[in-house]
Amino acid sequence: MDKSFQSAVKYWKPVVKNLTHRQVVMRLYRKALKQCDSWAESRTVFIEEAGKIREQFDANKGASQADAIRLVREAEEKMHTLTHPDPYIRNYMPGGTLFMRNPAVAAKFIYPDGIPTDGSVDKRRYNIDFSRIPEGDKYAKKAFVDSANKTYWIDE
Repeated sequence: MDKSFQSAVKYWKPVVKNLTHRQVVMRLYRKALKQCDSWAESRTVFIEEAGKIREQFDANKGASQADAIRLVREAEEKMHTLTHPDPYIRNYMPGGTLFMRNPAVAAKFIYPDGIPTDGSVDKRRYNIDFSRIPEGDKYAKKAFVDSANKTYWIDE
């Protein structure tokens, strides 16, 4: 990493050195739930397992400081051994199910007569079905879209 990138990382993601015990336990609990979500085959299974995880955390709520440090260390080791090889990725994150669902159209389809090399901006406009809007028309034709069935009708 070059110096400018390192400074940007330090600015946007400061290094947290001294977490309180409560913060450590809360992060561990959240990580445990995320691991459970990766392994669960259905929402019902996840809810049952999440309840068991919560019971384990609640059972150790009043532990002494030495026991609490030991329990956190053991739980982190257990989390490391139970890490899912292909974790669940939220749908809007890179690699998720919805990420880039509608990618940009390739230039060869936007410019059927050849991609302009002079840097000019395409001033052509298109209807919902990618038919061209005539030069003199101000608006596209009215389109009624049925998003449930993924169909449309153009008012002509």
